[in-house]
This record gives sequence, structure tokens and C-alpha cells, in this order.
Amino acid sequence: MSDHLPVDPALVARMAAASSPAAMLRALPVPLLISVRARGGACSRVAAALAVEALPGHGPMVSSPVGRVIWLRPDEWLVEAAITPRDALLAALSQAVGDGTADAEGAVVELSASRHVLELSGPRTRDVLAAMCTLDLHPRAFPVGHATQTLLARAPVLLQLVDATPTWRLLVRPSFVSYVVEWLADAMEGA
Repeated sequence: MSDHLPVDPALVARMAAASSPAAMLRALPVPLLISVRARGGACSRVAAALAVEALPGHGPMVSSPVGRVIWLRPDEWLVEAAITPRDALLAALSQAVGDGTADAEGAVVELSASRHVLELSGPRTRDVLAAMCTLDLHPRAFPVGHATQTLLARAPVLLQLVDATPTWRLLVRPSFVSYVVEWLADAMEGA
């Protein structure tokens, strides 16, 4: 888990006040987040280091013994690591891409301090998100286990659907978290 500052207590109170059985919003602890840029042969070495058959393409998240692997762009993935030795994982991924060498096929950067994690759950959450987002969030278009980067009320977020409740996880930059929480809270009051 990251040791950066948690979401402001006033925002936690705002989330609790706006929550109902139809849509609940809360902040979660930030897992170890690692950006992996890889190309060429490094992709298969990164997949091996994460113990997955292959790195995912756009849409579905892939589960690994380490955690989740999410496609961000054609040569970049986000690794959300569960409890694991941070330094060992960073070293294994860096070695897989040849980070720091003259013939490197990528780079590895820890992003944990650059994101907050919000969880939005409940039967009306698709409606809440639809008020702020242009994505088609219907289960046929955005099924459980999918993730994508999008704009939520013009703020960049990584949106993940983690279960059929539905439960959504939103990775938000700290500079946008107050803005996103206020928009979500306003949308939840109408849900």
C-alpha cells in the first residue's frame, strides 16, 4: 500500500453524506501502482514476470498472482499490485524491459503517489456515471472485468468495473479528486 496522504476528511464526509443504498462512494487505500512501458520482446518478458500468458489489450483486465494488469495504451500497462515486496516487483519488471540499459525496450515507473482510488457501488451507479461520462456503460459494452481511461466531468480517470453489483473503481489524480467527488456526490443525490 502507498503511504501518501489519504483523501481529505472533508471529502470523506461529503462522500458519506451523498451515499445511499442506490449508490455508495468511498475512498480506498491506494495499492502499489506501476506503469510499465514495453515494446518488442520486452512484452513477453513482462508477461512472464507477472505470471500471465500475455499482456492484455484494450478493455479486459488480467489477473496475475501479483494483482491486476490493465492496458493503458499500445505500449503501456498499469500493474495494480496486491501485497507484494515492492522492490522485488519493481526490479523484476525493470529487468524485463531492460530499464536503464542502452538497449532498453521500455521503462518502469511507480505511480502510487499520483493517484487516489474511489469506489462507487450500488444498483444506480451506471446512471450516476452516465451523468458525467460519454462512455456506453451498458453491461454488453462495458462488462465486469473491463477498464478504460476516460474523462469524468472533464477529469481524466481510469474507470474499472470490478463486479456485477456494480462496483466501479476510479483512479483519480490527487489534483482532481475534490472535483470528481463533488460531481459524483451531486449526481448521486439525483440517483
